[in-house]
Amino acid sequence: MVKTLGWKNSVDQRDLVHLIVQGLVEGQLIAIPTETTYQVAVSALNAEALERVALLVDQGILATPTLVLRSAQEAFDYSPNMSKIASRAVYRAWPGPLVLSLPISNTGVSEHAERDVSLANQLPEVAQRLLLEDKGSESFLRQRVTSHPALSEPQRLTRGPLLIADCAVENKPLICPEQVEELLGDTCKLLIDDGPTHFGGLATCVQVSECQCRLMEKGVIEPERLNRMFQLAILVVCTGNTCRSPMAEVLLRDLLKKRFPQFADEQQPRFHIASAGLSAYPGGPASVEAQVAMQKRGLSLRNHQSQAVTGQSLQQADLVLTMTRHHRAAILQQMPGLEDRVYLVSGSTDDVSDPFGGPEEVYEDCATQIEGFLESWVSKLDENWFSQWAV
Repeated sequence: MVKTLGWKNSVDQRDLVHLIVQGLVEGQLIAIPTETTYQVAVSALNAEALERVALLVDQGILATPTLVLRSAQEAFDYSPNMSKIASRAVYRAWPGPLVLSLPISNTGVSEHAERDVSLANQLPEVAQRLLLEDKGSESFLRQRVTSHPALSEPQRLTRGPLLIADCAVENKPLICPEQVEELLGDTCKLLIDDGPTHFGGLATCVQVSECQCRLMEKGVIEPERLNRMFQLAILVVCTGNTCRSPMAEVLLRDLLKKRFPQFADEQQPRFHIASAGLSAYPGGPASVEAQVAMQKRGLSLRNHQSQAVTGQSLQQADLVLTMTRHHRAAILQQMPGLEDRVYLVSGSTDDVSDPFGGPEEVYEDCATQIEGFLESWVSKLDENWFSQWAV
């Protein structure tokens, strides 16, 4: 009979974590909650335990297994030549209820990319059989980072990755511990009870190869949110977010719509353009002069509300364009790891002067200068920067 231990009412959850770790090291199958469903977890390095999982999958008790990683960064060890689109989703969605099926090598990125550089090839043969799916010249590996501490905390103390598989009856996910206990019986030695799961449904699974995306399994992520995870995101930064960066935002959005109309669907646009200021007061309107300059181009800043730059907005942007060298230096001082994503909008060392306080002519000249710089940036983009979803 499975031993059930409560997660929330535990006197010290560290004791439960150590019991989970011990069970994994010993090759046990352990039922653990995630934010989506209850999963059976095993060490991905224990061939004997993996064979038992394979049997349960064949019997329809467990669903398709997934490799669960400690962090988003670890995915690059298994898919070392990850595309822009996949990398985008990795950092925006994890930890969370998204499973990504990614190539373990991507010969489309580099002709020298070899499958053997992926850590997936160091997993036991049974793990590869459970986890890898061959599609023509590519082999895909299902990967996920979960946010539930009952799984993420033991991971910090175990060697190697873990394999998890949804507990399921006739392909229906189990989200309550009572259901799991009835299903598994004495198959598992330990069940961690955390009540009904947070999302109460399956994780969404998306297969990504280069810029091509395919929804493999519908889950708890709504279509609009899923689209945002894969969008090209560009952030334009100035000081107060009332003059230069708002104008750049609407100008860039317009330029992208004209060059890539196929990705500008209003319901599910494949790009998101935003602006922010390093010293912005939240909720302020664009300056009257900036609004007039955009009106002359058939664009509108009527609904603009200023906002401050945040670490999250910077981290999730594919490209950050600043108006001056000072803006770029201030960002990189706080987040030096973004150096390869933060550039001056001029594309060189030229600053865009602040028109604040000047007449309409100064704003018009500033807008013209910014528009010229943005045209150069847009010309450098191609279709590979945009997610392309298979129907």
